[in-house]
Amino acid sequence: MILHKKGYGLILCGAAIFIFVLLPLLFLQRGLADLKFKVLLEEGRLEECVTFRYGGNRQVRCFTSEAALANGDDRGYVFLPSFADLDALQVETSAFRVEFVREGEVISISRKEETLCSFEEQVPYSVHFYDRRGREAGVKTMIFLKSASLPTLYVNTETGSMEKLDADKTYKEGASAELVGPDGRVLFQNELKNISGRGNHTFMFEKKSYQINLESPKDFLGMGASDTWILLCNVFDRSYIRNKLTYDMALEAGMPGSPRSEYIDVYFNGVYHGMYLLCEKVEIGENRLELADLGEQNRLLNGPLDKAYRFANEDNSRKGVELLRNPEDITGGYLVEHDYGPKYQEVISGFITESGEHFAVKSPKYASREQVDYIAERMQAIETAIMAEDGCDPDTGAHFSEYLDLESWADKYLVEEITRNNGGGLTSSYFYKPRDSVSTRVFGGPVWDYDKAYGRVGGNDAEPRLLSFLMQHIGENTHWFSYLYQREEFVEAVKKEYEKKFSAYLTVMAEEKAEEYLDRISASAVLDEARFLYVYMDYGGEMDFRAEAERVTDFIRERKQFLDEVWLNDAPVCQVSFLDKRGEELYRLGVIQGETVYELPEEHEAFVGWKIGEELLTGPLTVTEDLTVSGVWE
Repeated sequence: MILHKKGYGLILCGAAIFIFVLLPLLFLQRGLADLKFKVLLEEGRLEECVTFRYGGNRQVRCFTSEAALANGDDRGYVFLPSFADLDALQVETSAFRVEFVREGEVISISRKEETLCSFEEQVPYSVHFYDRRGREAGVKTMIFLKSASLPTLYVNTETGSMEKLDADKTYKEGASAELVGPDGRVLFQNELKNISGRGNHTFMFEKKSYQINLESPKDFLGMGASDTWILLCNVFDRSYIRNKLTYDMALEAGMPGSPRSEYIDVYFNGVYHGMYLLCEKVEIGENRLELADLGEQNRLLNGPLDKAYRFANEDNSRKGVELLRNPEDITGGYLVEHDYGPKYQEVISGFITESGEHFAVKSPKYASREQVDYIAERMQAIETAIMAEDGCDPDTGAHFSEYLDLESWADKYLVEEITRNNGGGLTSSYFYKPRDSVSTRVFGGPVWDYDKAYGRVGGNDAEPRLLSFLMQHIGENTHWFSYLYQREEFVEAVKKEYEKKFSAYLTVMAEEKAEEYLDRISASAVLDEARFLYVYMDYGGEMDFRAEAERVTDFIRERKQFLDEVWLNDAPVCQVSFLDKRGEELYRLGVIQGETVYELPEEHEAFVGWKIGEELLTGPLTVTEDLTVSGVWE
């Protein structure tokens, strides 16, 4: 009888728990699910009420671009990495019921349980959403896209958002990261020191480039251990191959510090963010540009440097930080970047030469007054010598070849000239100086930034049968390589290096490498194009990445034919100098004698055209001798 009473009591207790605890929880969960569904319905984001799980517990939702919606395109995409299995997606929803319909086939998902489903790739599903009363609340077109062959990088920021990072490239945020191979094997998993945005013009676009900083050096994809990596967006390059082709060309030529790179898919906070080129950063360090690290020596001698007092000359021609102590040897290593005016204002350390060439001291970033003076004077000596009539520094009598490493400067010029890089020589144009115990000369390189090369900008830039002497950017240019090309020693070095390192490889680039890269990225390119279609449309260019890549390879073939004629077969070259109102040179072109320039360089607003003497040029220009052309403005 006592046991009977105990059992009866347990039953009553269990019933009470169910009625007063579990049942309210069930109603609460159902109510929350209904509320979530209602909010998504009101906000026009019904597709987000469905979650797809793959590869264990990874999850993704359907993505619809705001830019696409603004253009009347409401298609949603489920972006999946290489290792996801489309035949085994776990699907759950906060809608009462969801139906995926395609060609009479219906896949039904209810709120009550997670369902294992199989979907077809690259075909549209009509997705119907139903509420508790069985009424259709909305319909969405959904397409499943899956990558292949590429590793995947997952980055989760501390805030769970990219908003601050995408608003300010100086802002840094902590994050965690996981790099997963195409087979699903985890290659890296750890906390990041931070992530930040990077870039200039590219930072204006939805698809941006980023820098990730690790707590300690790691080897990513066989590229050598480092604690700093770049996620390059390639937003200006619909072919996706311009940077990769050029970086690998520089590596093949043996140019120190040339960045190794690999294509990857990237997800930020669970949302697919496109195909990126994971690159080494141009910097001094182990497995990078291996020079003495003057910046690290400054820090060891002076402590943290970010609060150091900053100095600048009255005309801003030299700037840096005041340090109490300098290392014993300040002859190297230095890494400097040629920059144009607006970008120069942003850097901490830098200098301007007498002719107005702007340089940022990238390493040491916090350069002392003595260090800025040292490297500025070395670069000024180069400028003075190459601009002198006899190629010698009038103060020392030293020939310019005593100040610079001729081979590396020829290689640097060749990479920029071969690619007809629009910003070549002007920006992202690097030079380095090792310690005097290694060399007293300044070296050209490493290479960086070729998304506007190989005719990408159009107009005169797209002409493959011209030399530009690194003077093809509208508004501002460097004159150094134009002066150098007037020197027989430099031209001979260019011809020698071209024949030895570049001519044959251009055929490899056009006939083998481009197709190798395209085969590797073809699946991911479909995802990237779907994700950022309207971003790419805003900037122009081919919408088919293979068609754009064909433009690149055609350009390389024509470029090689022309450069072989000039540098291997000594075809006579006439030079055309384009002058501004003050009679100063804006551009210089090299044309094989008797050939025609079909697209002349362009200028900014109020520009009327070019004239020879008093005759305004109204069409293509056939060049039979050296010419001077003057600009006409309103």
